[in-house]
Amino acid sequence: MNTFQLKHLPSSAIQCGWRSTALMLLVSLLSLMTSCSDDDKVNGLPTLNGRIMSYNEYGAAMLDIKEEDMTKAGFTLGDVISITIDNKEIVMPYYDGFYTRNGEYLCVAYPAYPSICFTANNTGLPEDLTGLEGHRVDIRMKEKGGSLDVQQALGMKYTNDRNQYPISDDEFANARAVTAGNIGRGVLYRSSSPFCNDINRAYYVSAYLEQEKVNTVLNLADTEEMIMSYDMPPYSRSLWEGGNVILCPLKADPTADDYNSSLIKALKELPSHPAPYVVHCMEGKDRTGYVCALLEGLCGATYEEMVADYLITYGNYYQKYPEKDKALCNTLVSLRLNPCLMYYAGITDEAQLPNVDYSKVFKDYLLSHGMSDQQVDALVQSLTIPTKM
Repeated sequence: MNTFQLKHLPSSAIQCGWRSTALMLLVSLLSLMTSCSDDDKVNGLPTLNGRIMSYNEYGAAMLDIKEEDMTKAGFTLGDVISITIDNKEIVMPYYDGFYTRNGEYLCVAYPAYPSICFTANNTGLPEDLTGLEGHRVDIRMKEKGGSLDVQQALGMKYTNDRNQYPISDDEFANARAVTAGNIGRGVLYRSSSPFCNDINRAYYVSAYLEQEKVNTVLNLADTEEMIMSYDMPPYSRSLWEGGNVILCPLKADPTADDYNSSLIKALKELPSHPAPYVVHCMEGKDRTGYVCALLEGLCGATYEEMVADYLITYGNYYQKYPEKDKALCNTLVSLRLNPCLMYYAGITDEAQLPNVDYSKVFKDYLLSHGMSDQQVDALVQSLTIPTKM
């Protein structure tokens, strides 16, 4: 409405017009103030909004929201939430670690990060959700405690204080022989890191490896630069300086191209080194578990044997055992080990895992990723001839 028109309107109409305009402005303002959903607030559901500050090196969107902000708003770890950005709503769990399967969305209050983030696990966000620094993000509750079982299973914490563990030094080190399938006695071992002592286990591991006369290390955690920076135990240093450490740093994503190319290269090399062998990462949990499962299955292990070996780690770190913690252990296997086995085996139905001929399908996996029949046979032979009677 311009000035000329106002001059020719009755004063009552002008006053009415201003009242209507003011009312419309007030409604608009209230609408903006309640943009996190009036329905949510009326129903008492937690809501929160913020903005994307940046993207980290793994493709996660870092928000200007901290865990304490989430807690104050009414969100707790294990909730299922939705994140809306540019009118696109994504439903995901809220955890304190990366507890979904590869490519699945999650919101994370990761202890090492300065704020919360959301991402697709191990793959990073898709292209349409990148480059959105400064964009508004709305967070809403979808299901209170909807993923609490996963948070409780995968969010378990352990201590590095040896005195807190009523178990042997070897168990504290998560060090043990691998005996599933036809693997020879005294040929293959697994452990936490014998080089990096960040979790206070390297010296225990090194003592175990010396006791078992381990000759070759398949190291899934370290680059050469990393390993040279460690103040490592004497026996571990002797293995490194003797050229008996195969470096194969992996992410915990068996579907990634670099995982497969690095692992295949290392497995081609392994038979050229003398047994006994040890496989390790930092904790000896997932990366070690995935590679040991591959070697076990290749040597004729059943699904049940691979699961049993995998879960020993959770007894060693958390005192969680299949006999008394069945539901939790089933969750761990379903979320961690099973997707890896399905990928190696080339199947999509998790229910079929107990019925698979792993020696055949795991050999097919190795052949399809660049090993020859002769190289696979050499690997199997190196693992199945016992070094101890």
